[in-house]
Amino acid sequence: MISLGFITIHPEQEVEYATNLAKYAAAYNIEFYRFTPFQLQPVSQKITGYKYNSEINEWQYATFSLPMFIYDRCFYRGDSLSKKAIPIVNWLKQNPTITFLGYGLPNKWDVYTELIKDDDLSPYLPSTTKITAEEQVTQLLRLHDALILKPIAGAQGKGIVKLVQRFRIIEASFHSKKGLQTKQFTQLADFHAWLFNIMQNATYLAQPFIPLLSLQYSPLDVRVLLQKDASGDWNEIGRGVRKGKEDSFITNISHGASISPFEELMKRLPPHKATFITDEISSLCERIPLVLEAQLPSLFELGLDICISRDYSIWLLDLNSKPGRKTIIETTPESTEKMYENVMAYCSYLATLPSSQHKE
Repeated sequence: MISLGFITIHPEQEVEYATNLAKYAAAYNIEFYRFTPFQLQPVSQKITGYKYNSEINEWQYATFSLPMFIYDRCFYRGDSLSKKAIPIVNWLKQNPTITFLGYGLPNKWDVYTELIKDDDLSPYLPSTTKITAEEQVTQLLRLHDALILKPIAGAQGKGIVKLVQRFRIIEASFHSKKGLQTKQFTQLADFHAWLFNIMQNATYLAQPFIPLLSLQYSPLDVRVLLQKDASGDWNEIGRGVRKGKEDSFITNISHGASISPFEELMKRLPPHKATFITDEISSLCERIPLVLEAQLPSLFELGLDICISRDYSIWLLDLNSKPGRKTIIETTPESTEKMYENVMAYCSYLATLPSSQHKE
């Protein structure tokens, strides 16, 4: 019998999602477990976690062997728990008896350097610079009206900074627990000192700021979810629009963005523009997974964050190999069940392949 583990850093993380997946396990003859990296016993290589009992539709506390397959839903922060989890998960990835449904993406810079090589994708990528010194940022500000700085391993819009230079004043905008914050610098030395401070915690990338298509002064972007199916082929599950708060520059749900169907946005646009945008996004969805998997370990799902600029050009802003599902569930509810079932269907497909092909 096939065994599949659902791994998260915290024991109660994404339990609802795991439970929705578990309902499909019996149909695919899969034993389904959930656990954290810290529930692995290194000596016995046993795990004490939870097993789903499909007869009574409940999770039951259990001790079990390492599963044949793992669905990795660990989200790493800068905290001590994440630092402890990473080497354990890496050990599991290197274990020849275990196959991960997807091996994840490297950091944003490594992904960019792979995608930019592709002639079909490079026109959709904002020019990106890896920042190693504060002076690089001021040099870039001389070339562009505004910049976006983003952490190389950031997620959910955290740590993103917008920089604008007006005459001799540099204005930095960023989101915090207090909402949108702004700092102004009239002295270059003060700006460099502030940059130096934030760069102590993360490596940053810089991109020219792209004025996004907006509604009522709120920026918009498109989230697309791709997954592999029972044949190992990539399919689009759905696409939806995220609308950021008024006068914001990010569209992450964690920062208060609202969600609406992609079709609603297209109806607001001139028909020829809507057709162009729809087709361009579909082309990106076909090309991106092929380019990534030609150079990187196997993936199972991808979240694409695509923006439409005010001149209707299309830009790929970000890729996520552990995407959220809220945008798709709310805007494409008819695809929700397929999204859950694909996890079990793809796991079952992998089980039919020789183990040598699992990571290809």
